[in-house]
Amino acid sequence: MPVSTALLPISDFIPTIRLAIPRFRTQVGRPPAPDAQQEACILHPPAMPLQIVAGPGSGKTTVLVLRALRLVIVDGLLPEHVLLTTFTKKAAAEIRTRLIEWGLQLVGYLKQHGPPHLQPHLAQVDVNRFVTGTLDSVCEDALRTLRAATDPAPALLEGFAADALMHRRGLTNTVYNNGTIDPAVASFLANFTFDGTAPRNVGDLIRSVRPLFDRFAHDIINLPAFQALPTHTGARALLVRGYSAYMQHLRDTNRLDFALLEQAFLERLRAGRLTRFTDVVRAILVDEYQDTNLLQESIYFELFRRTHGSLSVVGDDDQSLYRFRGATVELFRDFRTRLAAVVPNIAAQRLDLIANYRSTPELVSFFNSFIVNDPDFSPARVQPPKPAIRAQLPSNGARVMGMFRSDVSTLATDLAAFLYDVFRGNGRAVSGTMGQVTIAKAPQGGDFGDAVLLSHSVNEFTSGFMGSTPRARLPHELRRELAVRNVGVFNPRGQALRDIPVIRQLVGAMLECLDPGAVLQSAMRLRGEAQQYLSLFRDAYTQYAGTNPLPVHPHGLSAFASAWRRRQSQSGNPWPREWPILELCFTLLAWFPNLRDDPEGQVHLEAVTRAISQSATFSPYRALVLHGSGQHDRISVENALRDIFAPIAESSIDVDEEIMPSVPRDRFAMMTIHQAKGLEFPLVIVDVGSDFKTNHAKTRFRRFPDKPSNVTQLEDELAPSCSVGTLRLQRTALQRTFEDLIRLYYVAYSRPQSALLLVGLDTCLQYSTSIRHTATFWRADGTWDWRTPYSGQRHPPQANNLPLELI
Repeated sequence: MPVSTALLPISDFIPTIRLAIPRFRTQVGRPPAPDAQQEACILHPPAMPLQIVAGPGSGKTTVLVLRALRLVIVDGLLPEHVLLTTFTKKAAAEIRTRLIEWGLQLVGYLKQHGPPHLQPHLAQVDVNRFVTGTLDSVCEDALRTLRAATDPAPALLEGFAADALMHRRGLTNTVYNNGTIDPAVASFLANFTFDGTAPRNVGDLIRSVRPLFDRFAHDIINLPAFQALPTHTGARALLVRGYSAYMQHLRDTNRLDFALLEQAFLERLRAGRLTRFTDVVRAILVDEYQDTNLLQESIYFELFRRTHGSLSVVGDDDQSLYRFRGATVELFRDFRTRLAAVVPNIAAQRLDLIANYRSTPELVSFFNSFIVNDPDFSPARVQPPKPAIRAQLPSNGARVMGMFRSDVSTLATDLAAFLYDVFRGNGRAVSGTMGQVTIAKAPQGGDFGDAVLLSHSVNEFTSGFMGSTPRARLPHELRRELAVRNVGVFNPRGQALRDIPVIRQLVGAMLECLDPGAVLQSAMRLRGEAQQYLSLFRDAYTQYAGTNPLPVHPHGLSAFASAWRRRQSQSGNPWPREWPILELCFTLLAWFPNLRDDPEGQVHLEAVTRAISQSATFSPYRALVLHGSGQHDRISVENALRDIFAPIAESSIDVDEEIMPSVPRDRFAMMTIHQAKGLEFPLVIVDVGSDFKTNHAKTRFRRFPDKPSNVTQLEDELAPSCSVGTLRLQRTALQRTFEDLIRLYYVAYSRPQSALLLVGLDTCLQYSTSIRHTATFWRADGTWDWRTPYSGQRHPPQANNLPLELI
């Protein structure tokens, strides 16, 4: 608990940070920070739980960090007593950076100028000891280092490694037998697949079952109740058996996937087996609370109940994006009543942050109008809804712009020319009803890293259907147009890992080193997709090696692979009995410099090396190739083919661009809107319609859904079996599907600092078109209306009447 007597008078804290931290000193043309709303949040009494509803660009990270520092300086906590969690690794790193930077400045100032009685406390303060991270990382660290002496340290499985064990230890012999998916299970899962079709192979099965199994944990599903529901009883029973077998294997082998990680933390927390953790924590601050799921809420509430500390949560119901990961925005909406139900005699207070320090008034007015456009969305917001966001920056004269063309190729050409003018030329003059404005890079210097293309999907090609040739989408066409102008792109998720040429060449080289001529591969019972792509990898290597690339070795790449085939060292030393495949990968990089030097290549290489290292957590030979051990030599290679290379070939390995701390300054970034959450850019380009030429049924889910999403249908299916189900069912599945799109584009429209450009095809601007889109202010009831934020007048429906300066 915070001390009853403040070490520093609370009234002195804000003036002190303005003196101690240069960022917050009053400057000409810049208002002093924090503002009155932020001050109220920072100075709120620690003993009273606090819910902060924070609009975009309102300084919620600043508030969290300064509130944490206040708990140390004013209330006498030590940094190790303060827990701060957020949703992404990147956001956690930002919070930690600010805590250390501002904390050092504040503590240093007070050591020189603070009162004498504060000095003994300051001597104990080490700002590096704040407990920060994602909730997953905090749980993992606690289970490893703060567990009871009798509890072993668990091994955490990521991505495909967890899926591999789920398949082998959970699904096989329950829902998957002799290469066949149980028909009842396939029929049941068809309700929750992306396109409504039943899983056709084991890869489809894993992708269909994983969200369900994760929801069992995230929603704290009552499995007997789920199994007892009157429909699909056979399928439910088999799935519960498979889940139970998978969970039991993880527990028996002391492994955890991400869902079980949080579940295990909560179980040990409730059992009193994490007292070394709860005895230390005295304050809990949670960022991005709107994306919390029921399991995570239970952890936070249990921590609060056991620590009797301070609890502050920050979020924005209008920016909840992660329903597909189990997020339940109603937990944030109803935070105060839910907390009071768990911890009696506790009354939380709500404070709002609505001053926007990120965007110009024109941009703020645009996204303010967007979020209230559809009356049906209002009940999904906190009640009462937070007030309209207020812009604090001056106008730069630029209204929201639009670039719409007849086809994707023309759009890419014109968009590339616009970007080149802005960042390499003298800027682009835009004429409109507000007069002429020049869009240009900042006078003090700017580059392509100051801009971003946001889209529902950044895939550079469409999926080939029934053998058809994939079609290039706007991200690829724009990459090509920028390349003509010698401008690079940063879009590591633009293609599946298996389709990237240099990855094909590298993986093919490893395959030829380990299994020359595919002798073992051909004899194995790998799935058809795996065999097909493994062969493509080998072909890509053969063609590349034929060019004699970068002959850093006297005999080149082919000679290196040949020595590996023979297991004969080129140096004359004996061949080792064990050779890590990861070491082979890194050795081959001498012939693939782009994977070391190019930012996208580094991300792609990380995905390959992560696949190798993760396979060591479940593969019998731990990603090693044996030599001189009889049949184990062959089996070790077969295991590598099955556990490392087949998942790459089957596109089971995800790319994690978060390993890059920031977008390279000279690259133009392309991101999904989900990836951009929490980020900001001077210029934001939002693709609202480059894929929508006609009112095709397969694109409606991305613009104007006519049926519930697979995610909301899964929520409905699980609702009778979990306590959070009644909250979700207050809104229909279709309403929740529309809500997700509205929130998605609200996030996109609130990212820019100076300029926002909407792009798409001409058909998206025509009022008479049947291509309705929530992003262009169509409402769920099929009506369209635009209340201009500048005059308050209603415009009659007509073509091109969105408030855009068309360029």
